[in-house]
Amino acid sequence: MAEALVCAAARETFEESGVLFAGPADDPHGIVGDAAVYRESRRALADRTLSFADFLRRENLVLRADLLRPWANWVTPEAERTRRYDTYFFVAALPEGQRADGENTESDRAGWTTPEAAIEDFAAGRSFLLPPTWTQLDSLAGHTVAEVLAVERRIVTVQADLAMKGDNWEIEFFDADRYNQARGRRWR
Repeated sequence: MAEALVCAAARETFEESGVLFAGPADDPHGIVGDAAVYRESRRALADRTLSFADFLRRENLVLRADLLRPWANWVTPEAERTRRYDTYFFVAALPEGQRADGENTESDRAGWTTPEAAIEDFAAGRSFLLPPTWTQLDSLAGHTVAEVLAVERRIVTVQADLAMKGDNWEIEFFDADRYNQARGRRWR
């Protein structure tokens, strides 16, 4: 299962941001320097006319699973009946020579920011973050990429709960008070 999760994370990262964690099949330590050359393949991956395995094989590339580190696991609250997710979060450094972009069909906007700035934008009402994303950014804030990648993290599954508080639904999880406080500042 771990291999499938890393493969899915690498595929989604490439589809959604253009960052490719792969290298030449004949160089176990090599990494793609400019993933923009695979733009057409990226589109084919996004519309499901090409599988990630077939893309790697066709381009004579291998997945560099060693570049991704597992970071967290969140499961949708049981009370959420319409869509349920079991989401694993990974961290990685941006490979040298590559550039993340917003050329995808899954987001309404894209940009590069720090965890601290993203959290501040949320608190100021300039953006919205769901609790799983907020907690990941919060855990990364104040740390360098090298520090984050050096952490040996034990992954504990988080399954939040939904609770009615007054007239509003609130999500309850280990850091919900801080999240709800930041979320509440948005409407003051």
